[in-house]
Amino acid sequence: MSDTTQQEQDQEFPTIYRNMMAVGLLGACYQVHDDAQKVNDAVEATLADVAPFRMYRALAQGIGGDGAYASEQIGKRLEESPDDDKAKVALAVSLMLAGNPEWKGLIENVLATSSDQVARAAATEVIDYLRALPVH
Repeated sequence: MSDTTQQEQDQEFPTIYRNMMAVGLLGACYQVHDDAQKVNDAVEATLADVAPFRMYRALAQGIGGDGAYASEQIGKRLEESPDDDKAKVALAVSLMLAGNPEWKGLIENVLATSSDQVARAAATEVIDYLRALPVH
């Protein structure tokens, strides 16, 4: 998202609209997939630029154990822009949260080939976070 203040964001989206976004994303996180899909589809239908919301939605659905949306939506983005390493990291995180082992290859690809420092830093942070988790 751009560098906007909270007041500018409040003017961009009325409270009820932001609440719908929150409900849809939380529904995805808490595995209420059918209801969340209806709300999220309604939100997407009204956005001029759906890309940022789709990233959030992909991550929320990954948290809820569903990596299919991320694979589909971010996969389309990667077909159009195969060098979008930030999108690869977002897809990897969503797949990782959903329990899909394909995330590892995406992170490895970014770390091995990317010149995008932001994407490389994000991929490194994912690995560092996983290393810091206690293993029982």
